[in-house]
Amino acid sequence: MKKLLLFVCAATLVVGCQDDTSVQTVAGKGAIEVTASASGEVTTKAEGENGITLDTPALEDFSLKITGTDFEKNWTSLSDYDTDSERYVAGWYTVAIECGDVTEEGYNKPYFATSQRIQVLDRNRTTQVNLVATVGNAIVEIRTTENFRNYFPTREFKLTTENNTFELSEEPTEYLFIAPQKKAAIDCTCIRQANLATGTTESLTTQYIPTVNAATRYIVTYDLQYTGSVDVTVSLDDTIIDTITVDVELNENA
Repeated sequence: MKKLLLFVCAATLVVGCQDDTSVQTVAGKGAIEVTASASGEVTTKAEGENGITLDTPALEDFSLKITGTDFEKNWTSLSDYDTDSERYVAGWYTVAIECGDVTEEGYNKPYFATSQRIQVLDRNRTTQVNLVATVGNAIVEIRTTENFRNYFPTREFKLTTENNTFELSEEPTEYLFIAPQKKAAIDCTCIRQANLATGTTESLTTQYIPTVNAATRYIVTYDLQYTGSVDVTVSLDDTIIDTITVDVELNENA
C-alpha cells in the first residue's frame, strides 16, 4: 500500500510540473517574421502592345505597418524591423508595406504596396509572412495618328482625375501615374489646319476612362477619318469609345 501511495504522489508531482510548464508556454507571445519583394509588372490591354515592367524600389525604401486588435505600429523602413525584438499576443494581424503615396499623382510617381492578414500563434511560435508589393496606381498615355495631327497641327490634351489635372504629352519621357478611381476624363483643345492663321481653337467632346485599375496601362488614341465627313475616332486601347463628326466649313479645303 505504501508503495502505491508513493507512486501516486510521484505521478501527481510530475503532472503538476507539466501543467505549470504548459501554462507558462501558452502564455508566451508569438513573433512575426517578414520577408518582402516587389514586382514592377504593369498590364497593357491594347493588342500588339507589350506590357511594361517598372524598376522596383529598394526594400529599405518600403515602410512597414502592423495592425491588430488594440495594436498598431509603424516602421519608416522595412530594414528597421527586427523579428527578435518584437512580440505579439495571439490573434489576427494585418501586415502591410508600401513605397510612395497613391494620392500623389503625376509623372514618375509610381506607388507600390501590398498587405496580408495573418494569425499569430502563442507558445513563442513565429509566424512567417511573405509580401510581394505590386504597382498600386495606373499609367495613362495619349497617342495621335498622322491623319489627326495633319488636320489638327496644334493640340493640347488634359487629363482630369478626382483630385488633379495634368497636361498629357504625346511623346512623354516619363510615365504619368494616377490613383485607381471610378473614372478619369480627357479633354482635347485644338486648332485645325484651316484656322492656324486666326488661331481659332475648338474643344472636342470629353472622353472618359472608366474604372481605373491599379497596375494597368491605358492608351487613348485620337484618329481622324475622311468618310464623306470628317470623323474623329477615340479609342481606349483597342475599343473605339467615341466618334466625333467635325463640322467642316465650305471654304475650308479651298
